[in-house]
Amino acid sequence: VAGDPLTPGWASVPGAKRIAPEEAKSLPHIMAMPLSWHDAKPLLEHMGGARAPKSWQGGLPITYRFGGAGRVHVKIAMDTRPMPNYVVEARVRGAELPDEWIVLGNHRDAWEFGGVDPSSGTASMMEMTRALGRLLRAGKRPRRTIIVCSWDGEEVGLTGSTEWGEQFADELKHKLVTYINVDSSTSGADFEGAAVGSLAPMLVETTKSLADPSGVSLYDAWKRSAQKAAGKKKRITEGDLVNTKIGSGSDHTVFLNHLGRPTMLLEFDGPYGVYHSMYDDFFWMNHFGDPGYRYHALMSQLWGVLALRLANARALPYDVASYAHDIHSWIAALEKGREARKQLDFKRALQAADELEAAGAELDRTLSTRLSEDRLDADSAQSVNAKTMQVESNWLNPDGIPGRPWFQHMLYASRFTYAHLELPGVTEAVEARDWKTAQQQLALLQAALARNTALVKAARSGLGDRQTETGAKIRP
Repeated sequence: VAGDPLTPGWASVPGAKRIAPEEAKSLPHIMAMPLSWHDAKPLLEHMGGARAPKSWQGGLPITYRFGGAGRVHVKIAMDTRPMPNYVVEARVRGAELPDEWIVLGNHRDAWEFGGVDPSSGTASMMEMTRALGRLLRAGKRPRRTIIVCSWDGEEVGLTGSTEWGEQFADELKHKLVTYINVDSSTSGADFEGAAVGSLAPMLVETTKSLADPSGVSLYDAWKRSAQKAAGKKKRITEGDLVNTKIGSGSDHTVFLNHLGRPTMLLEFDGPYGVYHSMYDDFFWMNHFGDPGYRYHALMSQLWGVLALRLANARALPYDVASYAHDIHSWIAALEKGREARKQLDFKRALQAADELEAAGAELDRTLSTRLSEDRLDADSAQSVNAKTMQVESNWLNPDGIPGRPWFQHMLYASRFTYAHLELPGVTEAVEARDWKTAQQQLALLQAALARNTALVKAARSGLGDRQTETGAKIRP
């Protein structure tokens, strides 16, 4: 459970009901005490046991050993009172569709100085909001509402964003078009973008319109760095660029995993050896991370352009066919397991994913034609947008993943670490060889695929030619 462990699933606000600490599944029950090397030295030098090998010897002037007898009295005083986290938000009210929201977020709390994590993201966010403010003063207001949030308490339990998401859950489930998260914007020059499958093509397309400091487009620089990381054995294509396997570890978690809203994550990465240390500071950023702040500026541009494209689009740029293609590949990966293939019938789920992909491709072709010919009127656009916004919601299971009800998305979750986990209900049941639960979860997935196929087909039929009583076709 993300957020305040004493309010699992509801907002931690003044006066909120709180469960007892012993009932809290996500509250640590083993005390931890960080020590400086100075305080740890007498403990380490009095350890007995076998001598540790050379590769395990540390930097203190002692002989490091494996365990051994010894007794230490440690007193840990902890303040467990509820303390405030502060979420700061700014809103640019949409001129035409104020109840459709684009939310942009970055956290501002850090373990130490946080030069990269999160202050690089905060710096890019501040410059982006400055630009949005200039547009607003010039009379240029986006069609949809843009909300910018500075989260508190991310480093301990993703608290600020989770509680904000839970507090405004009902609104967000109906109004949130996309959440775009930037945790650390810059620790190097290599762009890494992650998104749910429906937003992946839009992210790739947007990078083609921005210039990278290296002198090529951001798209070309991204493809080049991805190819370098992949090595010579694999040829990177456009479809390989976006990471559509999203885990946890940052403030997108509540929006994707609990509320079922489309999510995107942005970052420029590099050799970041000072992560969460006292050396992650202003000096490191100036000299190593991003001298000249060129990638900070590019992140501000990318973040802002993505937000404005989403805020101003006549037809929301969700690519359902791309999403379905990913889902098909995840089901197929599960089917490769010999025992899973014996116990479960994946054919219907694979067929359902194929049907959704076909329906999504047909909708995309029709929308592209209407837009290119300027034949998409406001009512038709709104009808299609309402249906495609609902696609992500249909991946939610109100009962949640077996054993983890807070995680409700049938396609996305994380393992008990931050690691990504696709088709979590089915996958965890298969890994546990709980075939009854696996079959139940697979049936839920098939039903969700069928619901979304029907939804996408309805969106497409709403754009089709209509017949008059005399049989003449009327173009929308």
